[in-house]
Amino acid sequence: MENNKTAYQRVQLDGKWYIIVLEDEFRALTQPQTAEGGRDELDAMNISDQRLADRLLQRRQNAGLSQKKLANLAGVRVETLNRIEKGRTTPDFKTIRKLVNAINNYHPTKQELNHVNTNT
Repeated sequence: MENNKTAYQRVQLDGKWYIIVLEDEFRALTQPQTAEGGRDELDAMNISDQRLADRLLQRRQNAGLSQKKLANLAGVRVETLNRIEKGRTTPDFKTIRKLVNAINNYHPTKQELNHVNTNT
């Protein structure tokens, strides 16, 4: 595709948002890019995994949470969260929901706020 913009439409069904794109654009977006030697340089699934990892990391940092604190709040192992944020594993929906809910429901105490303010 010469144009970097992809035409799409957002649709909500049963409370969930979906993106509709033209089939030709979908195929172009999910087509693996081949480097010299024929090896796949990009994999559509890995891109999605990495975007998830990047978004989760960014949200955790924006909330002022350490990996340990978020893992404790969400009820997951720190090692699991670390692997997710590094893109080394793909979490199931239940784990993602736990992490997102923990971030969304996190309200730092005054002591935690003071700790953040003195360390910046």
